[in-house]
Order: sequence, then structure tokens, then C-alpha cells
Amino acid sequence: MFADALLVIHVLAGTIALLAAALAVSLRKGAPKHNFAGRVYFWAMMGVAATAIPVSIIRPNLMLFYVALFSSYMAYSGWRLGRRARYLVSRPPFVEWAMLLVGVGMIATGVLQVITGTSMGWVLVAFGSIGLQFAIQDLREWGKPQDFGTRISNHLSHMLGGTIATITAVLVQQVVPRLDPASPFKVAVWLAPTLVITPLIVIWARKLKTTQRVRLFGR
Repeated sequence: MFADALLVIHVLAGTIALLAAALAVSLRKGAPKHNFAGRVYFWAMMGVAATAIPVSIIRPNLMLFYVALFSSYMAYSGWRLGRRARYLVSRPPFVEWAMLLVGVGMIATGVLQVITGTSMGWVLVAFGSIGLQFAIQDLREWGKPQDFGTRISNHLSHMLGGTIATITAVLVQQVVPRLDPASPFKVAVWLAPTLVITPLIVIWARKLKTTQRVRLFGR
């Protein structure tokens, strides 16, 4: 009963997060509505993680546990990078070091699963590699001032990275159960949002760093 209630909250929080992400992307950066949508997204993502982690323990699901940690880190770091007032902080980067360890754990677990014949291990390797890369980047840039384009580019990459994880979770819940347990398409469903959206993030982030402008299209 408790796990079922958490799942309902989890789905509701995930839905709100996706709607808020779509709204934030469509609005002008720095506008009050964009900032509000960003805050809603952040807290919804925290709700997603806060419900997914206990559910993954009550009903053992290592994949869900890792993805919850990954997505919450991306949302937190993106939120922190969104405004200069939150960007340079005095605390040690313990959250970033924790994500580095989680990334290593995801990769190691994924490799072990692949070796033992579980193809879904590739999903953990992919998400773990992305999380590890972001954690290393955040640690290398910790405490260093950045120009507007670089900081907002990192903000965008983190936020959309968390959104990819949320979209993936929705697809997995809706599509994977309908597939044959031995179907190779299960891995494709897990990785499709990453493969489709990541190139867009890379192009957008590079344009931001180069032009110092937030819009992907237009001048």
C-alpha cells in the first residue's frame, strides 16, 4: 500500500516535471515565467527522486535506484547553475563527488550485467558514463567564475539531461512492459531519448558558448 501511494506521487511529480521542462524551454531565459517554470521543474524532480528511491528499495530495482540518483543530480546541478547567486557557493563539492561515485557504480554494475548476459546493463553503462562526465566537469569547474554563455550552457545541459532521464522513465513504464522479456528492443527504448535529444543539447550548448545567446534558432 505504501509503495503504491509512492508510485502515484512519483508519476504525478514526473508529469509535472515534464510539463514544466517543456514550458521553461519555450520561454525566454531570465523571464519571471521561465524562472517559475524552472523552480517547479526542480522541485518536481526532487519529488521524483524522493519517491523513486524508497520504491526501488521496497521493490528491489537497481536500475530505478540509479536513474533516480542520476536525474536528481542533474536537476539539482542545473538549478544551481541557473543563477549566479547560487552558482558560486562556499560549501565543499560533496554532492558532485557523490555523483562521481554513483557514476562509477553505475558503469561497474552495467559492465557486470553485460558480462553475465543481461543486455540492459548497457543502459547503466550509458547513463553512468554521462553522469560521470558531468560530475567530473562540475568538479573541474567548481569555484571558477564563468561567463554568461558557459554558465547557462552548463545549466541547459544539466536540466535537459535530467529531462531525458524523466522521458526515459515514462517510456520504460509505458512501453517496456508490453515487450517480450527477451526482446532486444528493451535497450532501444531505454536509450532512444538519449540518442535523439543529446545531439540537440550539444548543438544548443555550443551555440550558447559561442554567441552568448540563449535562443537555439534565430538571432
